[in-house]
Amino acid sequence: MSSHNKINVDVPQLPIDVIIHILSYLSMSDRLAAGLVNRIWHEASLATEFIDQQLVILGPPRIDNLNDVLHILEHSSRPFFNFIFKEVELKSTMPLWVQYGPFMKSLHLFCCDFSEKTLVEILKHCDSLKTLHISACRECLMSGRLLEDDSDIKELSEKLQFLHELSLTYNRYLSDSLFNKFVSICPNINTLSLKGCEISFHCGLYKKFYPNNNMITYASESVLTFLNILQYIISNAKQLKHLDFSHTLIDGTALATLSKLEDLQLETLKLQHCNQLTIIGIRTLAHHQIHLKLLDISFCTRITDVGLIVICKHLKQLESLNIRRCRAVTDNGVQQIRLLQNLKELDISECEQLTSACITNGLCSESQNTLQCNDNVMDMKPENINLNAQSTDCFEQNDIRKNKMLKLSVNALNLDESCIKCIVEYFPNLRHLDVGYCFTAVTDVTMQTIFEKLLFLRTLKVTHCDRITDAGLMGMDTSDNIDTQSFQCNVVEKPSEPLLRISLRSRAEEDIVRDANRTCYIKKLCKNISTSSPLTTPAFSLTCLKGLRELDLSGCSRITDVSLKHNFSFIELRVLSLRKCCQITHAGLEYLAKNNPAIEELDLTQCYNISDLGISYLVTYLHRLKRLHLQGCIQLTNQSLNYIQENCKSLQYLDIRYCKKITIFGLGNLPFLHMEYTQPTENSSLLDSNMFAPIPPPMCK
Repeated sequence: MSSHNKINVDVPQLPIDVIIHILSYLSMSDRLAAGLVNRIWHEASLATEFIDQQLVILGPPRIDNLNDVLHILEHSSRPFFNFIFKEVELKSTMPLWVQYGPFMKSLHLFCCDFSEKTLVEILKHCDSLKTLHISACRECLMSGRLLEDDSDIKELSEKLQFLHELSLTYNRYLSDSLFNKFVSICPNINTLSLKGCEISFHCGLYKKFYPNNNMITYASESVLTFLNILQYIISNAKQLKHLDFSHTLIDGTALATLSKLEDLQLETLKLQHCNQLTIIGIRTLAHHQIHLKLLDISFCTRITDVGLIVICKHLKQLESLNIRRCRAVTDNGVQQIRLLQNLKELDISECEQLTSACITNGLCSESQNTLQCNDNVMDMKPENINLNAQSTDCFEQNDIRKNKMLKLSVNALNLDESCIKCIVEYFPNLRHLDVGYCFTAVTDVTMQTIFEKLLFLRTLKVTHCDRITDAGLMGMDTSDNIDTQSFQCNVVEKPSEPLLRISLRSRAEEDIVRDANRTCYIKKLCKNISTSSPLTTPAFSLTCLKGLRELDLSGCSRITDVSLKHNFSFIELRVLSLRKCCQITHAGLEYLAKNNPAIEELDLTQCYNISDLGISYLVTYLHRLKRLHLQGCIQLTNQSLNYIQENCKSLQYLDIRYCKKITIFGLGNLPFLHMEYTQPTENSSLLDSNMFAPIPPPMCK
């Protein structure tokens, strides 16, 4: 018997139920990879609970090969339940609907071209549909003839009994008549989204289109009115739980009317970019919809401290609150968020009047003082609110339960180091932390505090925090009294006589020299790590975050190859942004690619020291890479495209804009990719700095 036959022995297979249980702990990408092991594992990966999480996306960049993709699906033996169609022409004669329609659970149509009759015929095949999204499909709605036949409405209303979510976002031709037809075929929905629709809230329009107040017997085909939508919500108040009126002109009066509806107990309400909202609507909402668990009022410019305080007083069941860029909110209002004991997700980013006090004296405060919460607070000015008074009629414990907060975003706030340390100490179970653009708050010291305390982090964003260095990421000594002079790259012998040292360098040049000396110092320490000396062994470094899946270091320009070599080794890291980390070269990318095999999206925009050799390392070791951003990497040539063609089997998106050495002749070998490419011109060497510049954070007071 040969040695090969001796090794190839029968190994007992695990029961498929055990394999399914094992796969349930894996991410989607890991599960797909595990399904390639053998037939049993492949069958386990096709369990219903896993298929429910997979989406089939049909659209750009494969729009030219849509028929080929449909042909593959037609001859596939595995099931697919969820479909997304983007910018494609749909026909009712496609075999796809007959084969997959009866089992389809979600259908998303974005900017698709199809007729009214086609949509009706498609929906007739979908007996098990639970989610229907129709977004910006104007050709289907423009004529207003959709669902003209009453028999079609009756048949679809029977087939779509399981439909629970209806989204009609950004449909400018949606009218009262069409809205009524859509909801008539969906009798059991609990989620309704009209985001971005042109809804009329003004009473004058009601009189124009319904002069005799005959809305019950007649629905306009020209306008979509809030009054008509309200009539539907009234009749289905008991079953509706989730509403989305984002990007509409909903005002305080309309929100108040909606909130006071009998039997309406919302759990989710999204009102992004609703600039007409006022305290009247917020106050009524807080008093009547006390079962809300998610409230999104981000980018609502009229939201003030008074409205936020009312929310914190009455909506005690809130688990997610988003007030991003509510510019009128100050520390006084945010400090009262500590009253929300069940809060799991909080976003207070880009509120330009906030300071560290809103966190140190509010969210993370141990004080038992709270605001006097009486109705007279509606008439108070924010500066007159007494935050130190004891509550007598609605005294609440102030502490947000530390173990419940999972996601916190404080992007672009005027915070300091003590504030970041306070967050880390108070919320040890955070899974998502965004402290981007907090220029003065995020330093090497605070980063090491994050690494020490927030061991469960899955997402960390420190965008444009340019005070972070290799020392901070590697857990080295970050004190200012480090003797970096002895580690200078160009060491000269000390003169025997002391000399008067007068530096002729500018401040920027001094920073460059100091960073170079520190890098040499860190390299020296890295060489001494093996000696296990207490002075050189790293303490709390980036590697402490074992479960990290997304890391954003964009604009952290002091990070070099040293960090990539010694400190980037993550099994689960899938999204990494090193945008504008200009000191990174091919040497660091080699270690990055070898030690982080799960990366699916990598952003190296404007890393202009990256060469073709660095790209060869990436495409050789990162077999799961799907999206690669190389915009402004001016050293790359067509050879990089050759490496991508030979090795990247999973790549779907490539951004090579402003790569002036890459020519159009090299693009022909990559027809399967969706690419962003700019033809080099005489001025291509001068990148538009405004194009890459982020929105600046608010100025410090």
